[in-house]
Amino acid sequence: MEFNINYNTWKIIQKSKDELLEKYNNEYDDEARYAFGVTIFPDHEIWINKDMCLESQITTLKHELTHCYIWSYGLFNIPNYTEEMLCDLVASTNDFVNDIIEKYFQLK
Repeated sequence: MEFNINYNTWKIIQKSKDELLEKYNNEYDDEARYAFGVTIFPDHEIWINKDMCLESQITTLKHELTHCYIWSYGLFNIPNYTEEMLCDLVASTNDFVNDIIEKYFQLK
């Protein structure tokens, strides 16, 4: 599925846990043993582990969509988040995240 945020088109793609681990371990210095999902900003892709149950996929996609939101609006440049900033972020992304979740998993 594709969606737009801040004039950028993003794709949500389901991948195997092995594909996710390989991508994650190549992108980051630390070595993961399991990966639920990964957001790849330069490619505008969100990868979700297709080997998980639906509930875990939904929770993971919510998490990854928040990364997408943070990067798309330049909020990654803030060195120290405060609790108030986090509350504002969650409040402002709630509709966006839930809309994408409902469309992707065809929940309505």
